[in-house]
Amino acid sequence: MSDQRNDSDNGKASVTTAPPTTASDAAAKADAAPADSPASEGTAGQQRPASTAAPAQTIRGVQIKCLMNARYHAAREAFLDTVHRWFMFGVIAFGAGAVASVAMEITDLALLPSAFAAFAAILGALDLTFDLSNRARAHSLMKRRYFELLAEVESGERSVVEADARIHRCSAEEEPAYHALLIASWNAAQEMVYGDEAEKYEIPRTHRWLQNFRRFEGRQYQLLAVNENDASLSNA
Repeated sequence: MSDQRNDSDNGKASVTTAPPTTASDAAAKADAAPADSPASEGTAGQQRPASTAAPAQTIRGVQIKCLMNARYHAAREAFLDTVHRWFMFGVIAFGAGAVASVAMEITDLALLPSAFAAFAAILGALDLTFDLSNRARAHSLMKRRYFELLAEVESGERSVVEADARIHRCSAEEEPAYHALLIASWNAAQEMVYGDEAEKYEIPRTHRWLQNFRRFEGRQYQLLAVNENDASLSNA
């Protein structure tokens, strides 16, 4: 994926472009960043190296890939595990005969025990159908892989080329992405690497609310200029 940036007289750049849908797109974004923008490799405020420092830019691209994917899988793991735990709580609570008996005595409704049993069956069926627990564990494994890969690259155990190939292999094992969440993870990875000068996509509020429920495939988000980020966040 390539970006087309329009530089105006006031120094702002605003473009509507397809969001990064894979880790490779995130690396391309990182390597295409302006050389004179302040940032760091984990700490904000340092200067990016000049465009001649290709290895450093490539390393930062791998950093953003790994951080974006790790954050994405961490968010999915947390969401699925939380929903699974609440479903299990509902199954136990609604399936307990004592709870149904107490509720029937309080409300004097004879249908409550049957309704509670039905709720327990529905929640259990939903949990099994969507396989929440196993999917959460799969995301946990993928998160671990990306953090381990990042550590290997930064310690020099694995080259940038090998790491990039490994990321593609990991991506082949993943389920279709939730794009709003992926973009939010890309924004976070950019901020981790480049600090306050990180580029960000503008994500609509409703998309942030539904980022774990809808995939928003094919949706294009607007890439904000660095000096537009603060205003966007204040209006969110």
